[in-house]
Order: sequence, then C-alpha cells, then structure tokens
Amino acid sequence: YEKGAFTGAHLRKPGKFELAQKGTLFLDEISNMPLNSQAKLLRVLQDKVVYRVGSTKPIEVDIRLIAASNETISSLVGANSFRRDLFFRLNEFVIKIPPLRERKEDIIYLANRFKQLTNFELNKSIGAFSELAIENLLTYNWPGNVRQLRSTIRRAVLLAEDIITIKHLDISEETASAQMESSIPLIELPIIDDGYSLKDVIQKNVITIEREVLSQALRKTGGNKAKAARLLHIDYKTIHSKVKEYGIITK
Repeated sequence: YEKGAFTGAHLRKPGKFELAQKGTLFLDEISNMPLNSQAKLLRVLQDKVVYRVGSTKPIEVDIRLIAASNETISSLVGANSFRRDLFFRLNEFVIKIPPLRERKEDIIYLANRFKQLTNFELNKSIGAFSELAIENLLTYNWPGNVRQLRSTIRRAVLLAEDIITIKHLDISEETASAQMESSIPLIELPIIDDGYSLKDVIQKNVITIEREVLSQALRKTGGNKAKAARLLHIDYKTIHSKVKEYGIITK
C-alpha cells in the first residue's frame, strides 16, 4: 500500500508480489482462497501487473508462482468452490506428493531430521530411536502427514532423556485402535425370512460387535482393563461391567 492509503499507513509498504520480483512466490493451501481473491490472482497472472492500495499506478511483476493444496483442485472446480480459469492457469506443471503413509522410506529420514532440529533448538542431545519406536513410526498411518510426524518427534525429544522409546511417541494406542478397527470381522446378518425384526437384527449385532471389540482390546493390552478402557475411550466401570456381562475371560 501507499503512504496515507488508510489510517495508520504511515509508510509505503511493498506487497508480496513486489517482494518476489524476479524470484518465486509460494502460495500454500490455495484451495482455501476466497473466490473474490481468486479473481484478483487470476488478473495478476494474466496481466502481470499489480496495484498498491491507494494508487492507480500499475507495477509490472515478473515472478514464478508455486501453489500448494492438500485437496484435489479439480474436484473443487466441480463443486464451484474454485475458479476453473484459475485452475487451468495454475495447472501448467503439477507435482503430486503422496501422503506419508504411502512413502514409508521417508519416515525414518524425516524423523531423524526433526529430532536433529529439535535437539539444536532445545539444546538437547537425544540419541537414537529404539527398535520398537522405529517399528511404531513405520506402522502408524499418519493421518496428519509430515506436520503430525514433526510434532510427534518434537514431543518425544521434549520427554526423552537419552533415547526415544515407544512411550515417548504416544501413538501406539492410536495405531492399535486403527489396526483393531480394520480387523473386526464382518458379521453375517440374519434375514427377515428367519423371523428377525429390525430391532432384533440391530440388537444381536451390536452385542456381537461390542463383545469382539472388547475382546480384541483386552488381547492387545494383555488383559489390562484400565489400558483397554483408555484405548476404547470409555471409563473403567463400563469396561468392567461389559466384561462381566459378556463373560469375557481376561488373562
């Protein structure tokens, strides 16, 4: 903006496009850009000209623009939440980066790099990862991708005193929960011809699924009902009564 363009504008301030002149401007999460801002961006890309707030003088810009999104822009175009013309303008060269769960070979490298950076930042000297910690890092699904990995390693470095173990990662229960969810067997539903009402069908299968989930949780926690309750996000009193109700044997 120009000096005096609005209250508090005491000095002239160049915009991002001006600052990136003859260089690169990176726009992250471009899928979240409002439609009116998309129209302005398209105009800049087409005309290669910007205007400061409070001025009518055009400023020519020559930049390379890189945009990133965690969503598929083409699907947003179909939903009318992203301009089609801007999409085609940006879509000259696309680099697709798969989620972290699909590139396991990067996990340990990134984990070590984040550990190194956090050690330097916090003036610590945490060593290697234990074998179980490495296994946990590689088997976890990482729904939050690299950002989640970075925060997980940062927390582990904060908690650890020597090496990073599985308890410092604090993702084992989430992993077990995801694995348990994917391993629940399909239930064979009774059909109406067998004389079951809808209420009977629902009740029968709720009991079957609940018993199976409780049994798996207890197996994964070595029969420890307190840990199984935390894994399933229920209180101890509930799991104790359910185990007794279903006659589940714990070891």
